[in-house]
Amino acid sequence: MSEDKNLTGKVGGKKLFIIGTSSIVGPWLVLTSQWIGYTGASVILAFALCGLLCIPIALCYGELAGMFKTRGGTYEYVRTAYNREAGYWISWTTMFTYIVLICFQIICVTMLVQYIAGWAFSQALIIGISIALMIVMTLLNTRDLSVATTVQTLLFFVLVTVGFLFVACFFLNDAWSIDNIGPFFQEGMTGHNDIIGMDAGFLLAIAALVTMFFGFELIPQFAGEADYPPNKYWKLMAGGIIFVIIFDSIICLAELGMTSLDPTMTTYEYISSLYSSNGMVSAIFAAAYVGNWLKWFIVIANFCCMGCCLIGFWMGATRILHAMGSAGSLPSVFSKTNKHGMPSTGNYFVLIMVLILTLIALSGPAWINATFSLMALGVGFTYLGVSLSYLKLLKAYPNADRPWSAPGKAIMGYIAAASSLFMTLMMIWTVISAVLNGDPIMAVMAIVFFVIIGVMRYFMKKDEQKNPDRYVEEPILLSKEEAVVTAEESVVDMPVELNK
Repeated sequence: MSEDKNLTGKVGGKKLFIIGTSSIVGPWLVLTSQWIGYTGASVILAFALCGLLCIPIALCYGELAGMFKTRGGTYEYVRTAYNREAGYWISWTTMFTYIVLICFQIICVTMLVQYIAGWAFSQALIIGISIALMIVMTLLNTRDLSVATTVQTLLFFVLVTVGFLFVACFFLNDAWSIDNIGPFFQEGMTGHNDIIGMDAGFLLAIAALVTMFFGFELIPQFAGEADYPPNKYWKLMAGGIIFVIIFDSIICLAELGMTSLDPTMTTYEYISSLYSSNGMVSAIFAAAYVGNWLKWFIVIANFCCMGCCLIGFWMGATRILHAMGSAGSLPSVFSKTNKHGMPSTGNYFVLIMVLILTLIALSGPAWINATFSLMALGVGFTYLGVSLSYLKLLKAYPNADRPWSAPGKAIMGYIAAASSLFMTLMMIWTVISAVLNGDPIMAVMAIVFFVIIGVMRYFMKKDEQKNPDRYVEEPILLSKEEAVVTAEESVVDMPVELNK
């Protein structure tokens, strides 16, 4: 292990866009039965509105990225606006989302493998495949950054090509008809999908589908390694969100228009019925109406999609831990990098946490809904923390160096905060509702994770009192004047040079 604390990888604008966008795109093959099951045809409108809710948040991230230049990400923004402790807890909600999402993707891979094999795997085999994937991701993140980003770029190209190909094949097929797209608001504003057995409705869809846009904030996380102007990050983030709105919406529209393979069910009901059997909606329709060749293309594309997500969020998680180690919120060992300039301690910590939460998720049958909802909950808290930090920094340092500013400034910040609060409250209710209905998996995963983090924090506080040299905070750089704030100072105590 190298003693160097710097991340030395380099990534250009195109790969930054792919890191963010490919991490946002969800594995539609295993998810559309749930997406469509929330609200029917209005899922397309839900995607659009949810994406629009995220754009103000992305614009706030974009302005902050320009302010911080070579340092970025949720942790840096929150600790600068408030303090190191606030940065610690908000960052762990981000980490929670990243780790739950990695668990989700890994289990989805095992579902695809089962689909290919044509038989149900034992729990032991599923766990074995999951652990093998975790080890592969850990090893990949020990190599030079260019290795992971190149692999991710190739996977993204395949998934996008196949995605648009299958959509075209569906739209041009005689089995596709606008008449198959049943009531627009299938479950009303709030309701329950009895076929799937989950809370549903248009409002819940908007809140839950935020997970399908989570990932754009990975881009500022690479500020120290980016070969791209930070004042232009907002273009990459907003562009990624718009791309996913279009991509996921047309996928849902393509599936909703296909004729149900069960004549006793509408297309909406048939798609919902595939949820419990882990049915691969687009692959099933492709095999029935187009040909097996398209089915296998779709399967390959979804492997690529999951690979993109795993690579992106694993890299993002290790960089959050590296940032917290550098700033003294975690022991300095977390700031260490290997000979390739990649986070080392954080890489293995992510492996351990992913293993723990994956085992918990697999302990119950409703793991898809559980992990999906928990991702949305973590997203809401993360975005709320950053939105409030944006507003605080805007007020405290109106004249700080901002190469690019979000339109409307404070107005945009309040819109972002309101959007984040809506997402958070809706998903808190989802978790509570699940517990009340006898499904405690979501609550157990959240409690176990934050108990571990809380215990860690307690012992780190004790250790910091005895060994303060292990928790030395790096300077916070907000402008060309390189103003410094210590761990004990608040934002209002920072040097006046920031306002020059």
